[in-house]
Amino acid sequence: MQIQPKDVSARALKLLKLHEGLITFFQRHLNDKQFVIISGVLIGVTSALAAILLKTMVFYINAFLFTEVNRGYISNYIYALFPLIGLIATATIVHFRYKGNLGGGNAAIQYAIKKKESKLPKHLMYSHIFTSAITVGTGGSTGLETPIVTTGAAIGSNYGKTYKVTPEERTIMVACGVAAGIAATFNAPIAGVLFAVEVLIAEISVAAFIPILIAAASGAILSDIILNEQVLLSFNLLEPFNYRNVPFYVLLGLISGVVSVYYIKLFTIIESWLKRVKQKYYLQKSIIGGLMLGLLILAFPPLFGEGYIAIKNLSELDLATSLNGSILDSNLNDPWVLILMTLVIMLLKVVATGITIGSGGNGGNFAPSLFTGAYLGYAFASLFNITGWFHLPISNFTIVAMAGVLSGIFHAPLTAIFLIAEITGGYDLIVPLMIVAALSFGTSKYLFEYPLDGAKLQRMLQTDMQSDKKEDLS
Repeated sequence: MQIQPKDVSARALKLLKLHEGLITFFQRHLNDKQFVIISGVLIGVTSALAAILLKTMVFYINAFLFTEVNRGYISNYIYALFPLIGLIATATIVHFRYKGNLGGGNAAIQYAIKKKESKLPKHLMYSHIFTSAITVGTGGSTGLETPIVTTGAAIGSNYGKTYKVTPEERTIMVACGVAAGIAATFNAPIAGVLFAVEVLIAEISVAAFIPILIAAASGAILSDIILNEQVLLSFNLLEPFNYRNVPFYVLLGLISGVVSVYYIKLFTIIESWLKRVKQKYYLQKSIIGGLMLGLLILAFPPLFGEGYIAIKNLSELDLATSLNGSILDSNLNDPWVLILMTLVIMLLKVVATGITIGSGGNGGNFAPSLFTGAYLGYAFASLFNITGWFHLPISNFTIVAMAGVLSGIFHAPLTAIFLIAEITGGYDLIVPLMIVAALSFGTSKYLFEYPLDGAKLQRMLQTDMQSDKKEDLS
């Protein structure tokens, strides 16, 4: 017996009504705190499933593309054009479906919270999933975490709007969606909670932590059950922490802060410059951006996509594999050439990310910050080791530097520390993580007041203040 589409629609509608009926029942028979906790579980599960769907889609698109290249069916030159196709497709969807403004991002979420409303458009619950999957899956040099954060925040916000909770409770639900999304992405529940609180919600009561914790735990459990280990970013430590290397970690922390400011300023310049192009020229902008990105990928293949495969290769001391297919005629057996390539790739990642997002792609800077940190740590340790006077554990420095740059770019040292601790499967590197993340944060904040999304948030708030003044004068 064949099931008709009408039957499927009717069953889905019944399940939806049952779901809404259960939530209404809970809302009537539980007090406000209990309802928010139950809601945290539901929001956490939904946001985690959205994150898992997005990660899985991108993983299989990338796996297919890499397989076809390795088989020789697709040349490297054609392979480098995939980001162009992705940028054109994403920009076209955003232009016609969302009038050139998809919305979302960390600054938009922070703005909604600052306005004491925590209201986000409904389309953000799904629009970022498909557009970012197209961008990153086809090789756009950006990350999925910001689309995941936006999706989770929108799920929490619209859940709160549907069931008419208070603005304070709706803010907690936004945090639940964000925490669950990050927790599912990395199978790192503590990092999910800390990101939601540290980056998005500066002030929160102790009682509000309970639903956020439950949401993050739900996300991590689903990630553990559903996601293949290959999809997750995870590492195995090759060498234990040695206290004699503390001075080098101190130096790495300071350098990470400087690199973070370089990343923030250059990304802001590239993105703002590209966004000056009028929306009616979106197609031309995507084509030029896609071609520029393709050239960068031809020269430096690790710039393709999120870059997590390249990061794993670095942590396993296998940089040469990531560089296979480069059009640069380099001697990859020469350690000095490898270090130079590593430094160039580190400096160019922000350029590739700025071009991807500024040319109409959808993504964020979370994964690129980890990528930049990994290449910084690898180059840092390799430079000292090549002298023959020192022996620094390259894998450990690669991993710890990821926390340093993440902390410096987002001004989120706790998130950086516990994220790396969780994805390495333990706390063996907790001391160097604390040193590098704290020093990078302090250095970055000293050199530049705002985190990456901070300046954008301030501009949004200032625009509001100016609008309010005009209304008062009128």
